[in-house]
Amino acid sequence: MIKFTKRYWEYIIFSFFCISISAWILEILYSLILRHRFVLPGTLSGPWCPVYGTTFLALLFFINKKDNRIYNLIKIFVIATIVEYISSFISDEIFHHIIWDYHNYFLNINGRVCFEMTSLFTILGYFAMYYVEPKLRRISIQLDDKLKIIDMILVSMFLLDILVNIFFV
Repeated sequence: MIKFTKRYWEYIIFSFFCISISAWILEILYSLILRHRFVLPGTLSGPWCPVYGTTFLALLFFINKKDNRIYNLIKIFVIATIVEYISSFISDEIFHHIIWDYHNYFLNINGRVCFEMTSLFTILGYFAMYYVEPKLRRISIQLDDKLKIIDMILVSMFLLDILVNIFFV
């Protein structure tokens, strides 16, 4: 059972931003390598893709690394599918912004998710849970009291980015 201490929340916020920022960089590299063009990913202006951070947090809450790895791989696939679908739905239906369209992909659901991309996100999620997460935990412990300040700066920048995008973009 997870203990939701103040320190744990600091770790959660830190993890969200580390994964969101890393994903932003990966998305840029993906576009450069596979599409041969520079594309700024996401719906916000800042250097983050919150859908990845959100997925990572869901994995933190629902994946028990003591469970069988194949079972966890299946859970990661389901969680990634759900978060991606909900994110696409919210972006499209509430903000009227289509952030991705998988209609032309094999085994897609309403163009919001598809087997190919969810499989890729499953591999990334597995890697994140078993290899990245332990490193993030160690870094957050090493940062100690600085973690709270880093979190406050990142949250402030993120909220400012959201406000700017709601009211000015």
